[in-house]
Amino acid sequence: MTSLPRLAALCLPLALVAAPARASQETLSLPQPNPALVDPLIAQPLPVELMEPDPPLPDAVRAMIDAAFAGGEDSEVEAVIKLARMTNPRSVGEIDALIAYYRSAHPEVAPPNPVSDMLAAAIASGKDGDVEAVAKLAKAADPDQAAEIDARVVAYRAERQRLKDEAAAAALAKLAAAKFWENWKGEGQIGATLATGNTSSKGLSAGLALARKGIDWNHKFRAQADYQRTNGRTSVERFLVEVEPQYKVSDRAFAYGLGRWEHDRILGYEERWNASGGLGYKVVDEKNIVLSLKGGPAWRYTEFTSGLNDSEITGLAGVDFGWQLSPALRLTQVASTSLGEKNTTTSSLTALNAKLTGALSARVAYSAEIDTNPPAGIEKVDTLTRFTLVYGF
Repeated sequence: MTSLPRLAALCLPLALVAAPARASQETLSLPQPNPALVDPLIAQPLPVELMEPDPPLPDAVRAMIDAAFAGGEDSEVEAVIKLARMTNPRSVGEIDALIAYYRSAHPEVAPPNPVSDMLAAAIASGKDGDVEAVAKLAKAADPDQAAEIDARVVAYRAERQRLKDEAAAAALAKLAAAKFWENWKGEGQIGATLATGNTSSKGLSAGLALARKGIDWNHKFRAQADYQRTNGRTSVERFLVEVEPQYKVSDRAFAYGLGRWEHDRILGYEERWNASGGLGYKVVDEKNIVLSLKGGPAWRYTEFTSGLNDSEITGLAGVDFGWQLSPALRLTQVASTSLGEKNTTTSSLTALNAKLTGALSARVAYSAEIDTNPPAGIEKVDTLTRFTLVYGF
């Protein structure tokens, strides 16, 4: 009985070997799987091949790379990395990891590009003319970058236009919210004369001019006083006040109203009033040159020094011209003519301004008053030359 387990143990290997043999001889009718549903990777698994890991980077090469990194010179780093890749092709992954870590703390500096730097400087200046000129030269010098240069110029133009639109909108909003007594600009002028010897002369000339530009309305105000005594006699005694509101009909056309008061005993009248209204048009409206014409019916009232007075309906025609000859020189001409049946009066003022410093400038002005039918004993033409200092505000 005791020999049975041992026998079973000895026979067991044989049974294990014989069982497959017997099973191979028996025909079993087991269900077969659908070939269309069999996973090809399970039915025919891919062969698995264990790859030998990349060898570590030699210490000498690693030390050479570390030394290049410590030096911080991009040219040396690139040269060392290139050499390390060539001599250690199986360690490229580790080399790439080292250079990536270095670049994270030391970004690669782009090589200098004089053409691009020149265009960047022109754009930073904000001067449109310089940007256009530099861009044209840059494309001629480096045609390969023409597309990039054009893109930068287009972006610059768009940004400049955006800033201009924003500034214009802000200025318009500020103008719309301003009170009537706000946003006035103007200038004051003063001049004096003193002469002794054969002719004794003392004179004073002073003036004030104000202007206000609004959304729909513009306003002008002018006052002028001239007084002079020569050899004990009053040779000049002229005072003038003028107010002119204008309503914008379009960008160039406007309607105006004009009120003017004058006093000039030398010309034979105590007071002369002019009132007019009509239409005007800016014939030229450029940055450096402005020319506008106006005209309409008018009414004139004159009180002469003789005690007589006169009133008549007239027509007024006027011209206003300004020319900025240079940043420091400006020429202006203001003239008007009142056409009446009894008398035609023309007033003209020509002035040349020379900027001295800041808001201070010097002015020489020539004015003429022409009456076709003055009172008896009065010259038809009266002129006056002024030399004054002008302060703008």
